[in-house]
Amino acid sequence: MTEEKKYTGRGGWHGGGRPSKGPDARRKTMSISGTPAEIELLKKLAEESGKTVSRFVLDSLCKQ
Repeated sequence: MTEEKKYTGRGGWHGGGRPSKGPDARRKTMSISGTPAEIELLKKLAEESGKTVSRFVLDSLCKQ
């Protein structure tokens, strides 16, 4: 027996869309403040390490 797709009436089909990637794939956004010189230094250090600023900050703070 084939499953019948149902139109939701809101421009989509029931069960349509991207599959869920799970809770670990979600991202949160956070901002930091600093002087222009501090922010430029942070960007420079991240670039020298071959990382994005976000990854550089997280790796630096989460070392255990």
